[in-house]
Amino acid sequence: MSKGTIFFDYDGTLHDSMKLYSPALRKAYAWLVDQGIVEPQELRDEEICRWLGWQVEDMWTTFVPGIDEATWRTAAKMVADDMNKGLHAGKGALFPGVKEMLEELYAQGFDLAFLSNCGRPYCDSHLRIFGIDHLFAATYCAEEFGFIPKWQIYQQVAPQHAYPQVMVGDRFHDIEVATRASIPSIGCAYGYGDPSELEAATITVDSPAQIPAAIQRLI
Repeated sequence: MSKGTIFFDYDGTLHDSMKLYSPALRKAYAWLVDQGIVEPQELRDEEICRWLGWQVEDMWTTFVPGIDEATWRTAAKMVADDMNKGLHAGKGALFPGVKEMLEELYAQGFDLAFLSNCGRPYCDSHLRIFGIDHLFAATYCAEEFGFIPKWQIYQQVAPQHAYPQVMVGDRFHDIEVATRASIPSIGCAYGYGDPSELEAATITVDSPAQIPAAIQRLI
């Protein structure tokens, strides 16, 4: 019998996304400069990591106010394609200790669920390449839900999973899932969110290795 379900965000929680995202976004931004859509500037990592975890349309229309749909879709595809190339070239990485942490929770009898603002191909290729696909009882990608907010996706799928439930993530979108559903949350301070985004988290952790103990405290 399941001991409960742990919902995990992916980018910035399990996946050290900047290794792939940073060069891909810089390349897409250079293309926007060439198109005369934005002014040249050096994008710092601190600026780039702000956009991790956002749904794609919200990210581009906030990052480049006034950008038209055809342009942001082209730029988004450039980023996705470059990240995919980097992943298959072996340039991606999980945060240290992530695989061991997931294996520990799986062995303890928890169901693990993947909940991310990504697309299905991204999810499937990443989990397969990193060798963690077999650890997840379910995977939920925002693309398959019409990119509705993450908290709405959770509310649709939560009844299909064992209780108690915990949400684990590094951004405000993740903590909002838990706050709206009145379930505990673990804020990943090692991720890419500003500390203020995790103020409503039930517990914060400084590394993936601390997550199992935090879950034991919560449920």
